[in-house]
Amino acid sequence: MFLVMEGIDGSGKSTVARLVEQELNSPGSVGTAGSGGKKALGPLGAEAAARADRLRRLIWASPEADGDTFGATHWILLIASWYAGLARLRSDLTDPDRIAVMDGWYYRNIAKTLVREPLDAQWVESLFAPVPEPELTVLLDVAPETAWARRGSFKDTETGRWDGFTGPPRDAFHAYQSVVRGELLRMAGERGWLVLAPDPDEPPERIAQAVVDRVRTTRRQP
Repeated sequence: MFLVMEGIDGSGKSTVARLVEQELNSPGSVGTAGSGGKKALGPLGAEAAARADRLRRLIWASPEADGDTFGATHWILLIASWYAGLARLRSDLTDPDRIAVMDGWYYRNIAKTLVREPLDAQWVESLFAPVPEPELTVLLDVAPETAWARRGSFKDTETGRWDGFTGPPRDAFHAYQSVVRGELLRMAGERGWLVLAPDPDEPPERIAQAVVDRVRTTRRQP
């Protein structure tokens, strides 16, 4: 089973994914859970590893300070190339005897691309057709102000500086992530995701337990 936590930056995806993985690995639970993270491709030969490292640096290392020179189309094609590699090399994502838990998938990349440039949404989403769809995607629908209060510091790519959002960091983050949140909610409705809206005072363990309960229900279904 392939399980993904999705949400805006700072929504708690990594925390909830870690807690879900721990609970699913507890004695008597539904199966063996694990995740190498979406930036890990698994064991590779020297040449393939070097190629993967170059692509990894192009996507995630040292972003430009003044914006994205090559534009959103170039960026999302790089992202799609990476996920095509994941689809080919990560057999755990389709292993019926394991539960792969991932803190985020390509959906937020699609959302940010559509915010950055007025591209055709169907074309952007079609780039990821070879990539496995999770059996369960959980959208942690957290308001931007709540996410900001949790961390209080975000990268320029998370405050929308590459996408024309200006002003104080907090205001830019709120405006940018509100639009990204809207795109994620659109995809959630179209794809039938489980949407959870955590209370700001609610411990992450409670949300994780709700996810685990849904996993157990899903695994019991014929």
